[in-house]
Amino acid sequence: SGFWQYGSLQWDEFYRYIIALTVTEGTWSIFRYDLAQRQPGASCPSDAQIVQPGHYVLLSSTGRPIRVGLVATRPRPRNPTHSNTPVRESHYRIRCRARDGKCLITGLQTQTYSRLTVAHIFPRVHDVEWVRRGYPSKITDAADEVYMGGRSKIDSVQNLITLRSDLHDAWDNYEFGVNPNDGYRITAFTNGNADINGLRLQLNHIQDPTLRPLDELLTDHFMQGLLSHMKGAGEATWTYEDRDDAFGEGSNLSNPRIWETSDGKELFELTLADRLFDHRISQQESGPL
Repeated sequence: SGFWQYGSLQWDEFYRYIIALTVTEGTWSIFRYDLAQRQPGASCPSDAQIVQPGHYVLLSSTGRPIRVGLVATRPRPRNPTHSNTPVRESHYRIRCRARDGKCLITGLQTQTYSRLTVAHIFPRVHDVEWVRRGYPSKITDAADEVYMGGRSKIDSVQNLITLRSDLHDAWDNYEFGVNPNDGYRITAFTNGNADINGLRLQLNHIQDPTLRPLDELLTDHFMQGLLSHMKGAGEATWTYEDRDDAFGEGSNLSNPRIWETSDGKELFELTLADRLFDHRISQQESGPL
């Protein structure tokens, strides 16, 4: 597995990540690993010391080899948010901007919102899973359902945050997350996010609990970041240009780097579902009462 270290990750936190991602037999510890000698070194206890960049190995507490497997859970695929969104979607954007008035990560405020965008915490394209997990019943937002994506309530402000525009794609790709169990601290899982790593999600201005983003949704998003970028190598096989070329407004279907892979085909299905989302909601609203 891999993890980008900004100099703030502590061993006790790293141990919690490993526990969430692995299946082992018996008690274990993390040991330093000498690549040149091909042998383990000193153990690294779960404490407040900073994890240093390097190579490490998982062994039994006595330093003997043990069987280690990865959890079967896969990261939830997520397609980039489109700029050509329908007018009806503006309801949730207007409500979220009115609640936040700034980027909840950096605190940036702009008079015209030209540098701010509204992002979903749990992606709306996975609304079936959203319903299966019972999230509609956990939304306490009292707004009319027409402003919350229909009966699913997936467009509630409790599933939204306002971000600086250049952070939106990174959020959608789970390149950083918010940990509610650590004071809403921002943890970046990939390089290029040093300016936000270690910041805190700014929520103090939201006094009404029915408008506040749900901790459970933020925790789920954080876990997706671990699954996407820590479980396995954590390196993307597609460039941003590949994704934009394939799933942007042009929808280029001739790129073999994407369309010849099972992940690419799955993402294409999600893209279609996302673009048909509002049509499905309108059909529900026009159905029998």
